[in-house]
Amino acid sequence: MERHLTAAMIKMPLMEIEDDLRGMLVADRARSTAAIAIHLFLRLGKHYQFRRDHEPAAMNDVVVQIVDAICGIPEETLADFAAVDADVRAVATDTIANEVFLDLTRVFTPVYVREPYGGG
Repeated sequence: MERHLTAAMIKMPLMEIEDDLRGMLVADRARSTAAIAIHLFLRLGKHYQFRRDHEPAAMNDVVVQIVDAICGIPEETLADFAAVDADVRAVATDTIANEVFLDLTRVFTPVYVREPYGGG
């Protein structure tokens, strides 16, 4: 069974991000965006290998693409991602997951790997 990457699969690790890091998106966007991008790559990289032109992409390339996707999201949405209200935060999380998904799949081909990436 082949498993295709979806925005919902990106949403799950976004939901794991702690309140302090989400709150930093407004105050220190560059640093917090990089930390979130690395977190997403590490969680997604357990099940997907990102390829460009049929070659595995370097971690840095994927992380930079995630950072670029998040940097394109309006500040209001990022502030909502840090909100205390769970409903407001959920809408922002969906938006961020969808934007990251669209950007990643525009540049890379995510390939499901049966074993955790890197063996194991």
